[in-house]
Amino acid sequence: MLNVELYRPIVEFLSLYLGTDTEIILCDTERILLVENPMNENHRAGAPLSEMQQALIQNPDCQNIPYNINYRTLSSKGDKIRSATLFIRDGETLLGLLTINNNVEELVRFRRYLDLLISGEQDHNVLQPAKKKNIPRQSYEMLTLSVTEIIHNVLEEATIRFGAPPSRLTANEKLSVIREMDSRGVFLAKGSVIEVAEKLGSSKATIYRYLHQLDK
Repeated sequence: MLNVELYRPIVEFLSLYLGTDTEIILCDTERILLVENPMNENHRAGAPLSEMQQALIQNPDCQNIPYNINYRTLSSKGDKIRSATLFIRDGETLLGLLTINNNVEELVRFRRYLDLLISGEQDHNVLQPAKKKNIPRQSYEMLTLSVTEIIHNVLEEATIRFGAPPSRLTANEKLSVIREMDSRGVFLAKGSVIEVAEKLGSSKATIYRYLHQLDK
């Protein structure tokens, strides 16, 4: 059984340090035990685990790891959340989870604004015209530095959400993955289509077909 009083000061400390945009949840394998800065009215002491928490417990890939960091979820309002979960164990027995949910919606909006400042709203470069109407595809080479990390994070989220590795996702699930990557600007970077195709076990033509579907 999880010692709630042992973790109470840790939960309070994290909530005070990380601020009100960060939710801290302590739970055992069946219900929530403590919560600070709740982002959802269902996140309260005594409430059952969320679908994401249940998915983490049931996912075979999470059975032997100490924590899962930087996976993405959505709040009840649709805000983007960056999450991390510590698996609390006694030997090989899972006792509970300590989850940190950080609301990054404002940061995402700010990143989009920075992208607008960097790349411009419309691409009028006659040497490399935009591939999408009113949406610039050209970007600086420097932007590719974080693309691999973004791809990894999106695929990690998809693995948890759909319960299957990227190469075994259905066509609709892969389309959902491509949509999320596109919203995060992955395909603005040079070479990203090839990298995504390799990760999903698909061809470049298939990825372009998915992108064409999204354009419609």
